[in-house]
Amino acid sequence: MIIFLPSPISDAIAVLDADVSEATSPLLDVLASIVHPDMVCSLFALSTLELELKHLAIRCIDYALVTGLTAEQSAELYRMIEPKIAARF
Repeated sequence: MIIFLPSPISDAIAVLDADVSEATSPLLDVLASIVHPDMVCSLFALSTLELELKHLAIRCIDYALVTGLTAEQSAELYRMIEPKIAARF
């Protein structure tokens, strides 16, 4: 079964697929904190993002709080970001 992730979540994944670096790391933290209870996102760290990425992070947080992801979407998002998280260590 193919699970589709809604915008802005899919937009954030596209950014991270194109560039996983220290510059985009806070965006990865936002996504991780949405789907995993042990992951936290520092709002202070988000201040280091470029303006466009700050707006994307805000849209992701808003989507998570207002609309929310299904359990299947959450699992798919975690599956997609877990290798990026693991690559940090």
